[in-house]
Formats: sequence, structure tokens, C-alpha cells
Amino acid sequence: TQLRGKLQKGYKRRGARKYALWYVYSPKGRRDAVLHGDLRYGHFLHVESDPDIQFVDYAPTEKVSRIVGEELGKCIDAEVHLVDGGVVWRCVRQAKGADKLSSQLANLQLLITHRAHKDLPQRVELLTEKEVFAQAQRIQNWNRALPYLAQAREWPLHEFGNEVAILLHTRREVFLRQVMELGDKKHQALYVAALLHGVQFGRFKSDLNEQPWSLRSRFFAGGQVS
Repeated sequence: TQLRGKLQKGYKRRGARKYALWYVYSPKGRRDAVLHGDLRYGHFLHVESDPDIQFVDYAPTEKVSRIVGEELGKCIDAEVHLVDGGVVWRCVRQAKGADKLSSQLANLQLLITHRAHKDLPQRVELLTEKEVFAQAQRIQNWNRALPYLAQAREWPLHEFGNEVAILLHTRREVFLRQVMELGDKKHQALYVAALLHGVQFGRFKSDLNEQPWSLRSRFFAGGQVS
């Protein structure tokens, strides 16, 4: 019922325009979301793979509109909460149409500068396909990785995460296949989900920004990837 309701709202908002609707589960938002268009889906992969982001709301329009008004509220596609406590409002648009928003975003930044409302963020950001897809390998890899987390959403991963953490801190560097070997075939995906959850939130590091996803993908307990 929730899925049907969210998709109906998504189709209603899209109207006659032709772009894909993506229905996703966000581990960082801890809920499902409907994303309008491939660029916003790319932004979703960008956000979920960023260890500097702690929490995200992919449907902030109603909240933002209450603070700054409906016109400016429609500009914001995500509210991002950073690990350091900062909050950022994100506008995600194709570069060829982004200039149409320049005045709205300038007005919004002015409100932020003058702290016109206590619930305003630290800053507003405009992301185009240039920023979202700057690391193409990262986006491709997390397109493959995030389904593991979506499928494990109802599973408590703490026990699996502890085993993964012990393996990483013992060996310092492991391949994906070695993490999968921690359990039988039935539980392999849960170990992978626990591993990826750790990467998402900065507990582990990986080479997923640079190298294709494979059984030889490398994961680290900490420090810099070399």
C-alpha cells in the first residue's frame, strides 16, 4: 500500500513529462524514496556512497517550503546531514537548465547568510551531472552494491558486522570473496551488506571509487586506500 501510494504521487508529479521514476530504499535515510529522473538516481548513489554523510531526506520539499516558501521549496531535492553536524540543502538539476534557478538559489543563500530562520541549513548546493557523475566507477559500483543493503533492510546486521570488523582489523586488508567466505551460501549476502554498511558510514574503506566491483574488490580497516 505504501509503495503504491508513493508511486501514485510520483506519477502525478511527473505528469506528461518523460523521465524514469526510481523507487529505492535508502539506508542513510532509513526509508523508501521515489526519485524523479536518472540524474536524481545518480545523486542517490553519490550520497549513499559518501562516508561524510550521516543522514539524508530525499523528499524535503514540504519541510523546506514551510521554512522558505513554496517557490524556493520546489528547488530543493535533498536535505543532507553531514557527519560533522552540518546540514546542506541540495538542488540536483541538469546543467543546461540550471541557470534558470540562479535567482532562486541566490535568494535562498541570502536567507541562509542572514539566518532568517532557525531551521535553515549551513548552505545550499547545486549539483549537476558534472558533479554527480564525476566518479563514474563509484556510481556504477554502488548501483550494484546497494541492492544488498535493500534486501537486508529487515535483518539485524550487528552480528554479521562484528565478524566482518574482526576480519578486517585482523588482516587490515581483505577481498570481497574473503568476506563472503565468513558464512555459508545462505548468509553470504548478509555479510556483504554488513561490509557495505560499514563502508557507507566510514567504518571501513574500499577501492570501490576506483576499481570495478568484483570478488577481488578490496576493503580496509582504516587509513588511506593505495
